[in-house]
Amino acid sequence: MSDDGRTPPRATGEGTRSASGEVEIDAPVERVWRALTEARELERWFPLEARVSPGKDGSIWMSWKNEYAGESRILEWDPPHRLVTSWGWHEEDAAPAQRTEYVLEERGGRTVVRVTTSGFPTDASWDGWVEGTVRGWRFELASLKRYLERHEGTDRTVVYLRRRVALPPEEAWRRLLSADGFGEVAGSLERFDDAPPLQVAGIAREPAGAVVRLSSEPTPGSSDRRDMTLWIQLWGEAAPLAGIERAWRARLERVFPEGQMV
Repeated sequence: MSDDGRTPPRATGEGTRSASGEVEIDAPVERVWRALTEARELERWFPLEARVSPGKDGSIWMSWKNEYAGESRILEWDPPHRLVTSWGWHEEDAAPAQRTEYVLEERGGRTVVRVTTSGFPTDASWDGWVEGTVRGWRFELASLKRYLERHEGTDRTVVYLRRRVALPPEEAWRRLLSADGFGEVAGSLERFDDAPPLQVAGIAREPAGAVVRLSSEPTPGSSDRRDMTLWIQLWGEAAPLAGIERAWRARLERVFPEGQMV
């Protein structure tokens, strides 16, 4: 399993590779460190639920509900500049443990955050996994920046919907961004990531300041199914999201009638 609880493919080759992300945040390094290492702070930008046992040899548990959950061991704890965590493998034939390193650098009152997840095998069966990790960090670091620069100390509300379908990637994406689907939503975003047919993410005009992600992801443990995922998060006033959740769920079911909600 990975740090977010997903089950990866079995490794068949030798060597490893990594996936990285970087963001500059207008916040002191101590505040960024807290956002990375305190459970309530993590829940304000990253997972839906978190538990932290701080310090070296401690642990960080995170959950995105559904089947995505897992615990990482803390290998290095050097506040407020460096944190290293590892997901240890316990199954036969599994890959070596993956490590995620967070490095925080002060720069004129701002903080540069560099995140690197390493230990991915080099064989082709892991290509999608590595690419998904790069896209994931791009989205999560943008969320961290938005939280600390505009909503520090404020809880958030998240709408998280997934529908599992057995469709080729191109057809699944075409339907997702069709006029009957979420094309209007995607078209209205101030995008910080644009990677069709895999992901579109950005800041919404309505509700103002909401962070939105529309993605098509391989289903864990399956080669012919995909999870069509909708994510919208809003800090502070959450009332607008109740209506959005109902409308988006109905539209997702209508666009993918052969699928199932997970």
